[in-house]
Amino acid sequence: MDQRTILVVDDDSNLRELVRINLEHEGYKVEQARNGLECLEMVRERRPDLVVLDVAMPEMDGVEACAKIREFSQLPILMLTARVRSQDIVTGLDHGADDYLGKPFNMDELLARIRALLRRSPSANRPLSAGEGEIEIDQQKREVRVRGNLIDLTPTEYQLLVMLTEHAGSVVEHETLLRAVWGQEYTRDNDYLKVYIWHLRRKLEEDPRNPRLLLTEWGVGYRLVT
Repeated sequence: MDQRTILVVDDDSNLRELVRINLEHEGYKVEQARNGLECLEMVRERRPDLVVLDVAMPEMDGVEACAKIREFSQLPILMLTARVRSQDIVTGLDHGADDYLGKPFNMDELLARIRALLRRSPSANRPLSAGEGEIEIDQQKREVRVRGNLIDLTPTEYQLLVMLTEHAGSVVEHETLLRAVWGQEYTRDNDYLKVYIWHLRRKLEEDPRNPRLLLTEWGVGYRLVT
């Protein structure tokens, strides 16, 4: 079974370490972030299976980080908060959280809630395929094969291809791709995206100028054949 990765986000380093020790004891791989901005960067780059996200943090709080994650990812989010008023919980859930746990919390309850959320969510490192089976991605090894041949992708090309493959058969809008791979500040840089799509096509397509796997939906986004 794949080892599941959990991102723990809290500005309290002692709490992060306590949670890390307990999660690793349960067999999880653990990544850490100190605030919402670091959280967003790590969700894009490390692709965890679940985020444990504190609400009150500097730079960017957990509610805002949760909302921004939901703009490009549906991974499970468990929020931690010292504020347990019903309105605070409703606000978090409305911004995309899957579950809520008040501080201080019982570690066994945290672990149980994490297990429950992961049971309902596929592994972020599961194998992916698209292009009528011509494109295969081994996320554990970060290897991509096209028609059986191993191809070399830059980290950005790889992230872009994974995002498209996860949504194979559906149009992924320009803004969604830019936000997921590069971040919020790039959401209007469609020309930047076009350059990377061209590089991807050169590696995926038999004839990049007449693509049949990675298609353009004019004025909207791109679609990878399922």
